[in-house]
Amino acid sequence: MTTKYGFDDVRDQLLKDLRRAYPTKWEDIQTSKVLGENVFESPKPHPNAVLNLFKAQNVRFAIPFAAYRAATGGFSSLISAKSGTALSRRALAFIIHSMHLIQASASNAARLTTYGRYLRVCPDEKCVLNVGINPIEKRLEALEKLYQSLLDEREGGMLTPPSLGHLLCVKCTEDIGPTHTLWGPKFWEKLTQAFGILYPDES
Repeated sequence: MTTKYGFDDVRDQLLKDLRRAYPTKWEDIQTSKVLGENVFESPKPHPNAVLNLFKAQNVRFAIPFAAYRAATGGFSSLISAKSGTALSRRALAFIIHSMHLIQASASNAARLTTYGRYLRVCPDEKCVLNVGINPIEKRLEALEKLYQSLLDEREGGMLTPPSLGHLLCVKCTEDIGPTHTLWGPKFWEKLTQAFGILYPDES
């Protein structure tokens, strides 16, 4: 309506609010209190509908994060055919392909974190790392559990820190948890590169 009737001041304020929820910088993700479609009033819109809205209204800065939010809803949500939520075939294929590339990067990061450096044998019996290399099978089993936990689906997707408290003690969580701070910006860079060219042939 703001576009149709020329309410530029109102549109500018709306876009300002959207910038907080659909950030363009990694630092803003860390500090924002509301992300994605949570910025809208109830009932909360489907992430696909938000992406379609931004495309229709040429809100280009928000498209990368909106596409990411649509992807984190899962495949069944992404292919929704409900009114207003259906994505074009081109957009759908582009998002699936881009998420595959980003997930491959996340898998590589998780593997380097788990297997690429020596993780101490933890003295805490409740910690999954309370296993040495004798027998080696037990150690590999523990590392595989940790690797899978780093990749587990979680609200907010891979840009949010993984939950490790069910596997690791407090000390090991403090040692491994910060790796997300190192890898997070790399995920964000790939995300913005991939989704930033969505709808490149449209104004």
